[in-house]
Amino acid sequence: MVIFTEHAFVKLNQRNIKRSLVIEALKSPSHVALSYGNRRINYKKFKKLYLSVVYRTEPGNTIVITAYWVEKIKKK
Repeated sequence: MVIFTEHAFVKLNQRNIKRSLVIEALKSPSHVALSYGNRRINYKKFKKLYLSVVYRTEPGNTIVITAYWVEKIKKK
């Protein structure tokens, strides 16, 4: 199950990002990167930009923390 934090809801509204795009980025990312702690970042290309979705997983759940648009994938 995909769960959106309150912070994620606020940021998606501010950035005019549809939840369906976030779900799509979680299901079929173009690239996956590790973040700090137990977080991951999925990147999914839509036209010229990548949707970056920051999330963590718990048994049976994916917790979306935030999402934002980027021009390039951050590679560490």
